[in-house]
Amino acid sequence: MMAKKMILSARAFWRLLVGLWQFSRRRATPGPAYQSLIYLFCLTGGWSNDLLARAIALKHPSYRWKEIDGILGKLSPQAVTDIANGIKEKGFHVFEQKLPSELCDRLQTFALSHEAVIRPMDQETSGIFGDRKAVYDPDSPKGIVYQFEQDALVNEANIQALITDRSLVSVAQAYIGSQPVLDEVNLWWSTAYGSKPDANAAQMYHFDMDRIRWLKFFFYITDVGPNNGPHCFVAGSHKTKGIPSSFLDRGYVRIPDEEVCAMYGRERLIELTAPHGTIIAEDTRGLHKGWPVLRGHRLMLEFEFSNSLFGATSPHRKSRIRNFHTDRAERFVRSHPRIYEHWMGN
Repeated sequence: MMAKKMILSARAFWRLLVGLWQFSRRRATPGPAYQSLIYLFCLTGGWSNDLLARAIALKHPSYRWKEIDGILGKLSPQAVTDIANGIKEKGFHVFEQKLPSELCDRLQTFALSHEAVIRPMDQETSGIFGDRKAVYDPDSPKGIVYQFEQDALVNEANIQALITDRSLVSVAQAYIGSQPVLDEVNLWWSTAYGSKPDANAAQMYHFDMDRIRWLKFFFYITDVGPNNGPHCFVAGSHKTKGIPSSFLDRGYVRIPDEEVCAMYGRERLIELTAPHGTIIAEDTRGLHKGWPVLRGHRLMLEFEFSNSLFGATSPHRKSRIRNFHTDRAERFVRSHPRIYEHWMGN
């Protein structure tokens, strides 16, 4: 058994190295290389990702900015470092600063007037993203999750201002340890359509492993109380060896609540109820989920900054920033091409 594991590990390591080389030439991740990234994470408890992250940091050292100002306020370099260190310890940070109510109102107006993809539920067989689209009607939901297409999001004025916000980017960079790359922009409604947890709606505990290293920002656009599907996180589970091998040996799967509670204790299961405008930074390498919505709904905006686009192939259609709403946003994007490489070009 040990010899077989050593052979599989050596094969996975070789496929990962070959895949990294191919990615550097073609900007596309081979499937076997991505599966090897997951396999080695589960085998080493995260050490393999940490090693790759150090190598990327040497190749893409952090930007140096004289001024760090934005939605999180005016931050000193030490304040940014302190926030990043707090995330390294707990796995998440809830900011004192919030999105203005007027901004949340504008995003709600957008989300109530634009068509979204209704994601399939567990019992359906059409994959993670289905073909059904509709404008969300709070009085008559047709599915658990209404997810907006990324092309519409990165070209929306309010979201574009946030993805080019220097304070958010600075926190991501400090945590990641190298130049960040914006690789996900998501906005979705979670509804009370279903009464039990749905895995495809991320309502069971799991860890993310789409990239090598990353930080996500979650923005509550609506008030989130106990019945509105609060986000949950297992404090400290993001650390190397923070997820026990008894879980990792199962691979990239959902884990029942009772097993997570028995392993970590209820005191480490953080349930993030908060008013609209709340901003949360989180390393979703740790175990996390969203509670099912029991009443009303939840509108969530999410950004992910990673240290490389190496990893999973996005299920979203290719999206591009086609127009800029402000000179400030355009200047920031064009002066930091690596951050926005996923959204620029042909």
